[in-house]
Amino acid sequence: MARKGEPLKPARWLLAGAVGLALGSLPFLRYVHLGEPVAAHADHAPRRGGQLHMVGDHHLELVRRSGRARVFASDARRRPLQPTLGWIAFDDMARMPLSWDGQGMGAPDLPEARSLTVDLELADGTQLTWTFEDP
Repeated sequence: MARKGEPLKPARWLLAGAVGLALGSLPFLRYVHLGEPVAAHADHAPRRGGQLHMVGDHHLELVRRSGRARVFASDARRRPLQPTLGWIAFDDMARMPLSWDGQGMGAPDLPEARSLTVDLELADGTQLTWTFEDP
């Protein structure tokens, strides 16, 4: 322990500086992301080879294959979501309900359609609507 009037030793100056830096950085710890990738929100690559679009903070991917039009919804971090209701409209005319098939929502496709409008409702009541042009 230093006596009154005695100068601090360099080691104590270093310790005091380190403690000051640590305490000064505490408010910034709320910006640290641990355990999850930060870039997931900016990940706009289709996961299933379809067309991907953002609706708010949600991702919608439309895949037309083997006579089916399927829609996959995910949140901002690309975690899959299971919508509770869904509809798809082909060229703003033929409207069909979408049904859950274990991974996404699907309906029979009309291959000649050039515009598909998808309406989904999530469990929390959020409505997601997007029109895919020339998919």
